[in-house]
Amino acid sequence: MRLRSTIWSTFLLFVLLAAVGHAAQFMELQVEPTKIVLELAKAEGQSYRVWHTTNPMKVIVDSPINILGPAQEIKVQDVALKVVRWSDLADGAFRLVMEFDYLMPAPVVTELDDRLVVEVAKEYVHTTEQVVTPGVRYGHQRRASSAGPNIVNYLKVDVLRPEVELKVVLAQDTVVGRERVSSMAWRSEAIAAVNGAFFAQDGRPLGLFAIDGELISEPYARRTAIGLGPDLAIIDAVDFRGTARLGDGREYSITGINRPRLQDDLIVYTSRYGESTRTNIYGCEVVLIDGIVVEAAVGNAVIPPGGMVLSGHGTARDFLTDVQVGDAVEVEIVLDPDWFALGVQQIIGGGPRLVRDGEVHITGEAERFQRDVLEGRAPRTALGFTADHKLLLVTVNGRQPGVSVGMTLTELAELMLELGAVNAMNLDGGGSTTMVIRDRVLNLPSDGVERPVSNAIVVITPESRR
Repeated sequence: MRLRSTIWSTFLLFVLLAAVGHAAQFMELQVEPTKIVLELAKAEGQSYRVWHTTNPMKVIVDSPINILGPAQEIKVQDVALKVVRWSDLADGAFRLVMEFDYLMPAPVVTELDDRLVVEVAKEYVHTTEQVVTPGVRYGHQRRASSAGPNIVNYLKVDVLRPEVELKVVLAQDTVVGRERVSSMAWRSEAIAAVNGAFFAQDGRPLGLFAIDGELISEPYARRTAIGLGPDLAIIDAVDFRGTARLGDGREYSITGINRPRLQDDLIVYTSRYGESTRTNIYGCEVVLIDGIVVEAAVGNAVIPPGGMVLSGHGTARDFLTDVQVGDAVEVEIVLDPDWFALGVQQIIGGGPRLVRDGEVHITGEAERFQRDVLEGRAPRTALGFTADHKLLLVTVNGRQPGVSVGMTLTELAELMLELGAVNAMNLDGGGSTTMVIRDRVLNLPSDGVERPVSNAIVVITPESRR
């Protein structure tokens, strides 16, 4: 048997050739990144029958004449092909079996005068689509590449249909906390949902987030976000500017919204954060209702419904020290670009960007993502828009050898292009990756169970409204 492979070492090739002995004259196996090719010579009167099974995946070759000699088993170091073995059958016949680690396409068999050629593709895509409800289609892919198999689930949502509503949802309707995507979908009367933005250990969204025009957390590192409004959808990098201005004209830059206060921070807390700021005593806080100071504290101030708390530390604390009850404080927060002025109502940050104007455009380094996100292979969640104004919500299973290995960001970008996206971005992935349709989790979460997450994107239709 002759073995040729671009991924095996010369040493391994030598060992395998030595192991098969007599069979090397009659069999050749090519293990390549895109396919596996088996060739068997034909002796006089030789005939072959080739068939396969799918669970488990095996390609089987039977012949009444044994040209390969005594039974052998060869373990193959390949992502798809595990073992090649053959054994004697009755009356001098033999059977050769190629065992695979996952489902492969049916073999392509070519019978020539002097040999049999069996080819199994390692790269394939099998796609099915069906209507969930008017304006929403569900797609499922089983696919594989040289890296291994993957399972992809996706939604195509017609955002121009007025009865189809897209919203973002916070776990438990608060900044701090977690909840399963399936639970958020049920609470929102949604027909479908996917997980959304990255989040901190306590459940806070990490990056830009807004619900119904209310800014809940600020952008981080000018990362890519999606903004949704009536007849409007934008994917772009977003920053913000915030200013607190006192009656005497003094100003200080607001550095964050609804997150823990750090050194020299001036943070705005709204009732979305909870009942109080949960800050320590090393700061200064003023409670505002309609722009007027109603209370001053050093920490852990109560956040009034419909009002806010300005909390400062260090130089920001010094800025607030002389503010008195009854003083006016103007708080101005503007996105850059100003999406709210354009009519955007729902915003969810993520990143990095994957596709811009129909081409792969990954902005991971500029958006300060770590190497594991930029270079790793993992479960993924992404969204994008097609040229005909369909929203794509996509999940890729991962960390499941032999089932779904996950994708790199480049592979994810190429997938989004394949699905028709002209602009696309990455969302939180890993164990957070979840897709729910009709209260059922469609993907296979890599944790083995659905993970509670910080937020979700939900699709609401007339059928799902209770």
